[in-house]
Amino acid sequence: MSRVAEMRKFMNEVKVETKKVTWPERKETVSATLMVFVMVIFVALFLWLVDWGLSALVQQVI
Repeated sequence: MSRVAEMRKFMNEVKVETKKVTWPERKETVSATLMVFVMVIFVALFLWLVDWGLSALVQQVI
């Protein structure tokens, strides 16, 4: 089978599989996105506090 034929077959299979996917509703997508943003902010603040605390500790030692 030629490369072009293989690629065409692959793309057709991708198209068939994509139609089988259950895509999330807008509400689910927005909710998940907001949760990701909240978690990113939470982790960023936590790491900032740890960094600040360790920096203060190192400054005391030096």
